[in-house]
Amino acid sequence: MDYNTLPIGLGLAFANNRLAMDRFVDMTDEEKEEFVERSRGAMSERDMDQLVASLVKEDEKPDLHLENVNQIFKGPSIG
Repeated sequence: MDYNTLPIGLGLAFANNRLAMDRFVDMTDEEKEEFVERSRGAMSERDMDQLVASLVKEDEKPDLHLENVNQIFKGPSIG
């Protein structure tokens, strides 16, 4: 699947729901195409968010990978 053709609203909804994005990435290309086509029928941001949320089970929690938040800011400095 060419991710450059992903609808903007769907991309934004995935940006707000990491678990759903992970589920989408694990889908087959056919499943992804079907999901993208279903997303084109979303009439509002709320509809899109609900569609994306349907990929995630209710009891799942995101794995944020933030054991040490200070590591985010490590790297070369500007000055």
